[in-house]
Amino acid sequence: MVTSKRGRQDFAAAVEKRMPLLFLIWLLISVLGPHQDLYKIFFHAVVIPAILILLLTGRAGFTWRDPVLLLALIWAAYSSISTFIVGQGPLADHIRAFRWGVETFFCLMAYYIWLPSVLARPYWWGRNFILLALLGATGGFLLLAAGLIEGRLSGLGALHNPIQASSILLVYLAIGHFLFFTYQPASRKPADKSAVWLMILSCIAVTLFVLMSQSRAPIMATAVFLFFLGCWTLLRSGLLKAGLVMLGGAGLVIGLLAAVYGLDHYNELLLMRGSSYRFDIWKGYLMYPPDSWIFGFGAGTDPAQLDAAKEFWIPSQTPVTHAHNIWLGTLVENGIIGLGFLVGIAALLVKSVFAYSATCRERMGLLMLLLLVFLLTLTGEHTLIISAKAIWLFGWLPLLFVWIYCSKRIDNASQ
Repeated sequence: MVTSKRGRQDFAAAVEKRMPLLFLIWLLISVLGPHQDLYKIFFHAVVIPAILILLLTGRAGFTWRDPVLLLALIWAAYSSISTFIVGQGPLADHIRAFRWGVETFFCLMAYYIWLPSVLARPYWWGRNFILLALLGATGGFLLLAAGLIEGRLSGLGALHNPIQASSILLVYLAIGHFLFFTYQPASRKPADKSAVWLMILSCIAVTLFVLMSQSRAPIMATAVFLFFLGCWTLLRSGLLKAGLVMLGGAGLVIGLLAAVYGLDHYNELLLMRGSSYRFDIWKGYLMYPPDSWIFGFGAGTDPAQLDAAKEFWIPSQTPVTHAHNIWLGTLVENGIIGLGFLVGIAALLVKSVFAYSATCRERMGLLMLLLLVFLLTLTGEHTLIISAKAIWLFGWLPLLFVWIYCSKRIDNASQ
């Protein structure tokens, strides 16, 4: 009996030791997976069993009293259960929404287990996040060169959708920059030249990828991040060196964009897309609201079942789709109750950044990550409570990164 118990503990310890490796593999598959669902399959087949082993043996390493974790878990449970009460459409849709809540639970567990190990080795992980962004962008360029992509640029794995691909690569780049160049541990060492050049090359590649994806929200978010990066570089490197790097990078991106499209044609491509029906989509949800704003339509309700589709979107030839805005989407699906959970999580995250006595540079880097999530979900996603989707990579990942980073630093400072 003792041997059996010890054997289980040894096996759990081995699983715990390999969890960072599973994270790296999962991230790598997300940018280079030969099939767009491979990163989802890996999460279900490998990561979830590993999480269950750690939970059952008490080796998960986090507290259930964590306020963001509690809010997120209650929100997931509420979303999963309330759909059976207020949701419209067939039972299969409600069962699917219930599964979304279960999968979100494992998403949260994974990040709460993974991210402390990332913060324990910031330089190693920072370099790898930057490299992942470069690899993902390069994969997209190679697909385009091979003639496997027509129109807007996308990539491999989780990068098959142009908007989501740009969002994921930008977040990977931003987290990598924060870990390697902004994070201020006691054993801070100056960045070596290879890391600096990797950052420059990755920044150019991701910027070009985002522009070629023709996705306006990621383009806006990238512009904001580049402005932040430019200010950071000026303060760190001086006017002359920073100016030369930024001018050189901008010139290279513009030159490549002109060579591929022609600048006038590229501007026409952006203008042709108009508002992508976003205002009509939002108008439909607001003109034909749920029966109760308190509870919403129910998670996972097919938009085709809504009055907005029958009375407004279909007659006006507007796509029948989800809200394409995480705040409106949460409100109409989960009601004021669900929106309250989202607002509560956002408030805790912002408060944690200012509660932590960070340097100005660290604080601005953390706020930049939160701002990127806000910009990237402003016209695209509709909820955080969903199955293994790209929003896990550019939504939950940076949000929980900021929270766990600040929590760990506050705990260390109080000891």
